[in-house]
Amino acid sequence: MAMNSEITESVIPAKQTEQVSIPMTINKLHITEYRKTLSLSIPVIIAQAGQITVGLIDNVMIGQLGTTSFAAASFTNTLFSLVLMFGMGYSFALTPLIGKNFGEKKFDAIGTWIRNGILANAFMGVALSVLLFILYLLIPYMGQPASIIDQSQSYLAILITSVFPMMVFYGFKQFAEGIGDTKTAMKIMLWANVINVIGNYVFMYGKLGAPELGLIGAGVGTLMARLFMAMAFIVLFYKKQNYQFFFRLYKKSLFSWSGFFQVIKLGIPLGGQIVMEASAFGICSIMVGWINEVGIAAHQIAISLSTLGFMIYQGLGAGTTIRVSHYKGEVNKDGIIKATQTGMHLMFVYCAFIILVFLGGRNLLPYLFTNNDTVIKLAAQMLIVCSVFQLVDGIQIILAGSLRGFADARIPAVFTFISYFIISIPFSYLSAFIWGYGAVGIWFGFPVGLLVCSSLFQLRYKFILKRF
Repeated sequence: MAMNSEITESVIPAKQTEQVSIPMTINKLHITEYRKTLSLSIPVIIAQAGQITVGLIDNVMIGQLGTTSFAAASFTNTLFSLVLMFGMGYSFALTPLIGKNFGEKKFDAIGTWIRNGILANAFMGVALSVLLFILYLLIPYMGQPASIIDQSQSYLAILITSVFPMMVFYGFKQFAEGIGDTKTAMKIMLWANVINVIGNYVFMYGKLGAPELGLIGAGVGTLMARLFMAMAFIVLFYKKQNYQFFFRLYKKSLFSWSGFFQVIKLGIPLGGQIVMEASAFGICSIMVGWINEVGIAAHQIAISLSTLGFMIYQGLGAGTTIRVSHYKGEVNKDGIIKATQTGMHLMFVYCAFIILVFLGGRNLLPYLFTNNDTVIKLAAQMLIVCSVFQLVDGIQIILAGSLRGFADARIPAVFTFISYFIISIPFSYLSAFIWGYGAVGIWFGFPVGLLVCSSLFQLRYKFILKRF
C-alpha cells in the first residue's frame, strides 16, 4: 500500500542510524537526533505556551465581571483542572503503544490501536463527566461562600459538556504523536485558543447580538474551542493526505476488548502521575495560605515563572517519548540510549539558561506581577530555590518521557507518590512550620522530592534498559 512521500520521509523512521553504538560526544548521528527531537518537541512547547497564554487571557476577561464571578471561576477551575489533567495524562497511553508498532513497521496493528484508543478515550470522557457531575452536586457542601455557589455550579455545568470532545481530541492527538506528527495538534490548539477568546468576548459581554451570559459565557467559549478541536482532528483524520494511509488501516481494524483495556490499564497510572504532581503543588499552595497573604502572592509569582522551565522540559519529554517508542519497536537499544541522551543534552542547555534568568532576574521578574517590595523580596528568595531544583526537575521529566516510551507507568506512578507525598510535602511542612523558614520553606521540599524522583526514575530506566 503506497504512502504519501511526506509521511515516508518525515514520519517513518529511516534505517541508516540503526544498530550504531552511541558515543557521548556530539557527532553527526547526535545532530540528526537533536534535529528530530526538536522538531517533535517545539510544536508541543508552542501549544503549551498558547494554552498558558489563553488561560491568562481568560482570567483577565473573567476578572472584568467582578470579584464574585472571578472567585467562582477560580474555585470551579480548581475542581475541573485536576480532572482534566488526569484525562490528559490518561491519553498519553496511546503514544507509546502506537509508537512501538510504528517502529516495528506493524502498520495493521496501528489501525487497531487507533480504534481502541479513541474508544478508550471516549469512555474516559464519559467517566470523567460523571465524576464532575458528582462534584457539581457536592459544591454547596464544600464550605464555599454562598455568593459563589450558583455561578460555580452553572460554570461547571458548561465545562462538563466540554470533557467528552476534549478526550476525543486527546485520542487523535496522541495517535498523531505516536507516528511522529506533533504539528497538527499544535495548529488545532492555537486556532482553538483564538476561538476561545472570541467566544468569551461574544458571550460574556453580549456582543454581536449574542446574549450577555457573564461567567457562563466563558464556559460557552471553552466549549466552542473544545468542540472545534475534536471536530477539526476528526475531519483531518478523514481528509488529510498524510493520514490517508492510517485512515485505511483504521477502517480495516476491529474492536478488541484486550486492546481497549490495555489502553485503560496503561492510561490510569499515567493520569495518576500527572494529578499527583499537580496535587502536590496545590497542597503546597494551601500550606502557604496558612502563613500570610504575602506568602500567597510571592508563591503565585514564583509558580507562574517556574512554568517557563516546566513547559520546555515537558515538550522535550514528549519528544523523547516518541523517539524512544519508535526505537523500542525497532529493537534498537542504542537508539533508545541516544534518544534519551539527546533529550537530556537539550534539557541541560535550556536548564542552564533558565537558571541564569531566575538568578539574574530574581529581583526584577517579580515586578511583572506586583510593586509590593515585601512580596518581591520573598518571591526572589523562592526563585533562588526554584533555580536549585531546575536540573533535577528537568532530569525527572526527560526520564519520565523515556519510561513512557517503554509504556512503563505503574512503577513510575508509585515513585511519583513516594517522592511528592511521602518526602516532598512533609519536608515542606517541616521546613516552613517546624524549622521556622516560613513561606520560603514550603519551597524547600521541591528540590528534595524531585531529587528523589529523578534518582528513582534513573534506577528504573537502567533496570528496563538492562532487561531490554
